[in-house]
Amino acid sequence: MRRKNKLLVTTVGILVLLAALGVTSMNASAAFVSPTQLSESDGTYQEEWVNLEGVVTDLDVDGETITFEVTDENHTVPVVYEGTTPDTLQDGRVVVAKGQFEGDRLVANELSVRAHEGEERPESTR
Repeated sequence: MRRKNKLLVTTVGILVLLAALGVTSMNASAAFVSPTQLSESDGTYQEEWVNLEGVVTDLDVDGETITFEVTDENHTVPVVYEGTTPDTLQDGRVVVAKGQFEGDRLVANELSVRAHEGEERPESTR
């Protein structure tokens, strides 16, 4: 390979690695927040990426659009998610919804249902 081609390939490779590092660090920097923290934040988290953790209530699945609320028993935050429903997602389960806080709701792009944290495994997952 000619010297210019090697330099071009090396430069592109470095730029791709830097972009991947930037995306990874932005995702890792999303704060873990509770519904109470979001509700009492006075707009601090508007348009910010957050990891909202709490208990699922009022779960509604309509095709690939999932709406539910996340509560910590003090406050409740509505969540909208478009994608495949996790098998273990159901009312009463602890979830981490990762996304952007817009207005009074979280628009999630990733859901993670927590393990059974000391409770009996639900019948539907056996």
